[in-house]
Amino acid sequence: MKRFLVAAGALVLAMSGAAHAASAVNLDAEPRTLIVTEGGSKTELSLAAGETVEFCSSGCFVTLPNGDREALTGDETVEISGGAARIK
Repeated sequence: MKRFLVAAGALVLAMSGAAHAASAVNLDAEPRTLIVTEGGSKTELSLAAGETVEFCSSGCFVTLPNGDREALTGDETVEISGGAARIK
């Protein structure tokens, strides 16, 4: 019984961790790039046409294709369409 409870607890923690990552989806027919700053590190996040990726598990700043910079907490979706990004 103890093993079952430990395994169930680990599963709940793993599922809750996955739910706290932002995602980005590129609905355009061409690749798009976001600049992500997390923990003092700046990286380019390239998204192919139609691609969806998860990132920013513990809060970050993201620079959108139009140059706007937004703070994310980790549960948002950045949707890119027509070269513009919306945060949902």
